[in-house]
Amino acid sequence: MTCAKTGLKLLSSSSIRRLEDEIYALRMKMEQSYVEEATFGSEKVIDLSRRLDKKINEYMQFRRAWAQQT
Repeated sequence: MTCAKTGLKLLSSSSIRRLEDEIYALRMKMEQSYVEEATFGSEKVIDLSRRLDKKINEYMQFRRAWAQQT
């Protein structure tokens, strides 16, 4: 099913849960990388931070679409 307003595929609660799990895993990887690198400025930490930001944005978009469908 697709949202008429956004054109985004609507997600089930289990799909949203998977996104939450992915966000959690990325956050843990980023935190571990920070501990290993001892700086937020390392390329590894920055890359993980960017990936986490994108995943959070994706989550927020789908969460809004899911809320509108219910």
